[in-house]
Amino acid sequence: MFVRGRSTDEVVACLPDVFYYESRDERVDADQAWSSAPGQRLYLADEGGWCQLWDPDQRFPPRLDELGDLADTTALAVVFSSVSDIYALWLYADGELVRHTCAQGGRPEPLYGRAVGEPLPAESRVGDPADGPDENTLWAVIKEVTGLSADTNQSFAVHDVEF
Repeated sequence: MFVRGRSTDEVVACLPDVFYYESRDERVDADQAWSSAPGQRLYLADEGGWCQLWDPDQRFPPRLDELGDLADTTALAVVFSSVSDIYALWLYADGELVRHTCAQGGRPEPLYGRAVGEPLPAESRVGDPADGPDENTLWAVIKEVTGLSADTNQSFAVHDVEF
């Protein structure tokens, strides 16, 4: 998830209170933050005016509309799941969902609800939007919306997630 103009502490404070989040006072590189091991962790970084929150266990992306404190900003959530070949994105502007699309196996699938909004320019530049997103599409959208690229040298703060 990428949130414009919010600190990592502000974004963590917006997360559902059904979990407890504890900072580990540890930093890891992007490869670890983007992977799914170990689970039960969140990875956060601030860069270029955007807070990045990587949630390898995929607890939050489909439910950003429940994060009311993010209503006055832009938020982009993505799902990268290479194992199940599922890729999805949600783009919110001022708390309103303006774009959502999802694909599994290279075909559009309504796994998280129906598609919303018109394809973003980045979706068309990378491939046929009718095919749904893939990993390259998601990184192109991230770049277009946030100005950020996949930076494997990025450092992320680690938070444990407990029930």
